[in-house]
Amino acid sequence: MPLYEYTCDDCQTRSELLIKGSEQPACPVCGSTDLKKEFSTFSTNAEGGKASSASHPSGCGCCMGPQGACGLN
Repeated sequence: MPLYEYTCDDCQTRSELLIKGSEQPACPVCGSTDLKKEFSTFSTNAEGGKASSASHPSGCGCCMGPQGACGLN
């Protein structure tokens, strides 16, 4: 079962959803099925236990928190 990232067009919530087969994904916040699939990035544990990602710009919002709240910054 693949894990995909989506942004809800109705409430702008960004979520990771586990999708089974031809299942229609729905926003976990508002229930809308009007979702846009996002480009997913990955991170790995680097030496010293700090997470890193090759394409993680500062304040990108991938952690769904306010700018600077991301553990990768």
